[in-house]
Amino acid sequence: MTIGWMGLGLMGERMVKRVASLGEDVVAYNRSPKAIRDLPTHVRVTSDPRDAARGSRVIFLMLADGAAVEAALFESGALDAMDPGAVVVNMSTVGVEESIRFAERVERRGFGYVESPVLGTTKPAEEGKLVALVAGTEANVETALPYLRTMAHVVHRLGNVGNGSAMKLMVNYLLAMSMLSLGEALAFAERAGFDVRTALDVLATSSVWPAVYGGKRAMIETGDFTPQFPVKHLAKDVRLFTEASEHLRARTPIAGLARDLLRRASAGSFADLDMAALCSWFRDDGQGQRSDS
Repeated sequence: MTIGWMGLGLMGERMVKRVASLGEDVVAYNRSPKAIRDLPTHVRVTSDPRDAARGSRVIFLMLADGAAVEAALFESGALDAMDPGAVVVNMSTVGVEESIRFAERVERRGFGYVESPVLGTTKPAEEGKLVALVAGTEANVETALPYLRTMAHVVHRLGNVGNGSAMKLMVNYLLAMSMLSLGEALAFAERAGFDVRTALDVLATSSVWPAVYGGKRAMIETGDFTPQFPVKHLAKDVRLFTEASEHLRARTPIAGLARDLLRRASAGSFADLDMAALCSWFRDDGQGQRSDS
């Protein structure tokens, strides 16, 4: 049996190795040529998404956004290349209504669709310790589960398609608020005369210290923002959260400010840095220079 994979970004290149650990042949598509270290010999990389779809019982998507899903799965002709009974497992973070529309289009062609966005960044992806937010019909989910369990140590089964995306956007919104709040707090601490390490020492002993701060502390102290979760992706997720909030008529007024701040942060040199760089962005003029305003 062959497994298809689409997307070899920061997360995808780690996750595909976990799926490959089951020993089945994997055909992995990436839009641009990419060399991946320690890739198992039974994983073949292709530049044609149709190759990843053809003959695969399950096709996983781990792409940047809805536009990338549209291009790889539909516009490329990959859906036309799929065998009867194949199941698409979309692990990309996309909008709630977007995911529902993708499911409808896939299912109209007689294929299965599961959404399974994940919680976690590059290290949990390497270790198979992601959290999967799974939604879809029972039969389709059961087909995907053996592979999902190689990537995720916790699997939440959330019912109908759309629920997984909604839960992922909720979590990432809170993640964004945590990083934005810390960035503001550290900017204040600096102007009050404290260095970053002292401020973090105090915060780490307080009741307002979440796990994400501990995970990002070394980055913040050293200024090494090698991306695990880039600012531009966080900005996209908060935008999707505000769109879903409007559709659901949820009262989330603070989200609009977070969306606008992240849109500004992702428009310049911070876009491809890890989200921990937001702790520097509030002390920067957006052009790599310290701001005295």
